[in-house]
Amino acid sequence: MRAYSLKGEIYIMSDHKTLCMGCMEPLEQAGVCPYCGYDDGTPAESGYLRPKTVLDGKYIVGKLLRKNGESALYIGYDSQTEQKVYVKEYMPDAICTRDGETQEIKVYPNANVQYKNYMSEFIELNKDLQRLRTMSHIVAPIDMFSQNGTAYVIMKYTEHQTLKEYLADNAGELTWDQVKKLFPPLLTTLSCIHNAGLLHRGISLENILVTDGGELLLTGFSIAAVRTVNTDLAPELYTGYSAPEQYSASEWIGTWTDVYAVAAVMYRLLTGCMPTEPMARVGNDDLLEPAKINYNVPANVSKVIMQAMRLNCDQRIRTVTDFVTKLFEQPSYMQKLPNGSTQTIPIQVPKLEPERKVKKKKNRRRAQAIANGFMILGALILVAIVIAAFVMLARMLLPDSGSVLPGAVTTTAYTPPVVNTAATTEPAAPTTASETTPSETAPPETTAATKSGVLFAMPDLLGKRYDSVVGNSVWQGKLELEPTYDYSEEYENGVIYEQDIEKGTELQGLTKVKVKVSKGLEVVKIPDFMREDGTRMTKEEYAAELDKLNIKYEYSTQDSFEASDLVLGVYCSETGGEVGGDINVADGNTLMVYISNFNPLMDAAG
Repeated sequence: MRAYSLKGEIYIMSDHKTLCMGCMEPLEQAGVCPYCGYDDGTPAESGYLRPKTVLDGKYIVGKLLRKNGESALYIGYDSQTEQKVYVKEYMPDAICTRDGETQEIKVYPNANVQYKNYMSEFIELNKDLQRLRTMSHIVAPIDMFSQNGTAYVIMKYTEHQTLKEYLADNAGELTWDQVKKLFPPLLTTLSCIHNAGLLHRGISLENILVTDGGELLLTGFSIAAVRTVNTDLAPELYTGYSAPEQYSASEWIGTWTDVYAVAAVMYRLLTGCMPTEPMARVGNDDLLEPAKINYNVPANVSKVIMQAMRLNCDQRIRTVTDFVTKLFEQPSYMQKLPNGSTQTIPIQVPKLEPERKVKKKKNRRRAQAIANGFMILGALILVAIVIAAFVMLARMLLPDSGSVLPGAVTTTAYTPPVVNTAATTEPAAPTTASETTPSETAPPETTAATKSGVLFAMPDLLGKRYDSVVGNSVWQGKLELEPTYDYSEEYENGVIYEQDIEKGTELQGLTKVKVKVSKGLEVVKIPDFMREDGTRMTKEEYAAELDKLNIKYEYSTQDSFEASDLVLGVYCSETGGEVGGDINVADGNTLMVYISNFNPLMDAAG
């Protein structure tokens, strides 16, 4: 096969065949690929390499497969070995862009230092991974070089599907027997990676591949800055799998971070449920054990996974080695017993006595059992007679109107006691029908529609976020919240500050509880869009800050020398407020947020 390049474009000649830029399979003619459906006329994504570009004189770049805040991954072809490869390009799109003609990387002004530092980390990470290329369970680099003002990594191509796709093909859930066969080689490899001083920080269903041979491969390694919040790069965190310390720039990240992610992946595989995002668990951790969702998960496996997913990394299993040891250790006999089950435990059998003695003992036991039965029956009959007499006496004492005398005892079907803070130990004064209100006759939680069900105590909801209570599976089927919203000087937006049933009240069945939820302050300060390090927030980051304060906002896009989708400025026309100024949320004041649209034709002055 021969490759001819012209201005970065590649044309493949081999017995009048060409290559599909979607899957790198040879084609008779250009057009729609019969193997993958890729159309040769598909335009390249703006800012990234054009298909058919040649790198290092031999690597042909195909379509863009995926990207994050650090790099871009393309399918590729090695024209010398005539094999498919992956091409990874260092491309931190938050601090650089690409020249559409030359395809050279252009770094944004004042970002040269960050660009070079992150590229140095990118190169060192991949050099370390290249040293581990003999390991069969990672996708490691096989070549590295510089071009276009950036760095490139070439990796071996494998036929595979992601673990996410594999899971979908297996009804969305795997058994423990399947998991314990798949994961040991991958866990051993991850332990070796940690011993080499490397961390992954992005283990998830997307970054674990399943080969045609049924083996797992770990891919998706990236530098630390893209797997942590509050850096110059757009973060790539995986909901449900990223550890809580990755959401804070002040927390330490270590081997325990990858342990959390691996355990979260196993949680998803064994239960079919996505683990709750760690930040949603803070202050109200309602994550259920795997064994409580899928009863076929062994109890010891369930507990180890929960230990590996603890929010506090000091209390979490710290290393992959410890995780594997605990996960696969054999539980004791008693640990194997299902909760609440009746088991026959082997006991020491005494020597048999002569047959005559055994018969005598059996006869005595039978006679004693019969006598005990008659005694119990007699006692029950006596109790029934006493109760019947008591009921008849009570009915004789009651007036014909059916009203209950103060202090009289009624015999009704049992209902759990309800604590009423308004009640006293003194007899209540008689009331007329017109004076009686629903709250005086029976609290809302004891209505006929809600009497059946499990007995439980009313929780203290004050200070808790409404969304976390509603989404908490512990209270599903028990509490039905009826919220009303109002502004509050004391409580943040979304926090419950009043409930109509006092905490500790004993309840039964589905209970309606009226709660008041704060809408936050009526008048708030307009938040700053500049980070502490002097960089601008993205459109999404600033929107999240405004949503917390319940501020209405609109966008206005402006051409700028800044990267696209960064906040340039804000203004409230109703109050004349800018950053730090007041905005009246209750009156519906709207904040105009000016967003950058990168225009390379503009000069630095804008």
